[in-house]
Amino acid sequence: MSDAISRAFVPSELEAMARAAAESRRGTPSPNPPVGASVVRDGALVGVGHHRRAGDDHAEVMALREAGELARGATVFVTLEPCNHHGRTAPCTEALLRAGVARVVFAVADPNPHVRGHGRDALRAAGVAVEVGFDPAAQRAVEHGIAPWMRFITSGRAHVTLKAATSLDGAIATRGGDSQWITSPEARRDGHLLRASCDAVMVGLGTVRADDPMLTARDVAVERAPVRVVVSRHAELALDAKLVTTAREVPTWLLCSTAADEARRGALAAAGVRVLPVAPGDEGAVDLAVGLHALASEGIVSVLCEGGGGLHGALRDAGLVDRVVFYVAPTLLGGGALHAVGGRGAGRLADATRLHDWSVRPVGVDLRIEAEVR
Repeated sequence: MSDAISRAFVPSELEAMARAAAESRRGTPSPNPPVGASVVRDGALVGVGHHRRAGDDHAEVMALREAGELARGATVFVTLEPCNHHGRTAPCTEALLRAGVARVVFAVADPNPHVRGHGRDALRAAGVAVEVGFDPAAQRAVEHGIAPWMRFITSGRAHVTLKAATSLDGAIATRGGDSQWITSPEARRDGHLLRASCDAVMVGLGTVRADDPMLTARDVAVERAPVRVVVSRHAELALDAKLVTTAREVPTWLLCSTAADEARRGALAAAGVRVLPVAPGDEGAVDLAVGLHALASEGIVSVLCEGGGGLHGALRDAGLVDRVVFYVAPTLLGGGALHAVGGRGAGRLADATRLHDWSVRPVGVDLRIEAEVR
């Protein structure tokens, strides 16, 4: 994904792009991309902005508004190539030209082949200096934040983050099914922040039966509640499950097979659950690739999958995992425990899912490990 250029960037430029990246994380504009921008004049930061939500002004416009007249002759640092087409808002290239900026530096080119380079070319044609790509470390940070939208645009499916709270030996529950709580309160709160950052939280039927979860982002600021998605081949989600009884308050969707019993599907729909039947895959199970495309067609860009192990394994086996976030507790559960990733598994090491771009940090007494799948 990287398009970084090789020249050295001065500290003020690095700070400006870092600020733009930080701004991009403040918005929840899905299904639009999360974008941040900063305006620098004579080495001083004079404006910042982010795309708060779909339909609102874009990051460049917000940053230019804050900069005011100081934007004339300034440099704008933005995480994604400025748009050059009319949508729910006017093109950002027009706003940049009206403001009289002298230079634009953007980290990531638009991945859409129909619009890629249009913003760059329109600015250059008007006499604005444009640079594409950035310092490699800063580039990776920007790409990490925009990766879900990039997956959504380039593949037409929702981006999947696999999330689990495990013991040191990889278990999510004891052999008796006890799982609350393996990790610390601090890790659980961080997990709720992660939920709040995604468009949807997805689990399998086994997790619903075992835990009867709410799957809401609690005790954290939430711009909008993530959609709760249950995968159940036969639409066997119980009508008295919390997800169903609260479906009119918090959106609850069901991915089931098109062969699932129509009466069960109808009863769940009558209770407020949105039922999305998709074509069956192997052995009649829900085809998860088709399901993720169905979610994307409904505007779901990012999915946080919280399992259990069967659903995690099915996604891994199908090559549908984009990112993992594991909270690992200093605990051993031993033999017979339920593990975080099941499924068929890799028959050879060559078939293993390799993880890259690691980050590890303590959260309470636990470790939060995040990595990307390439």
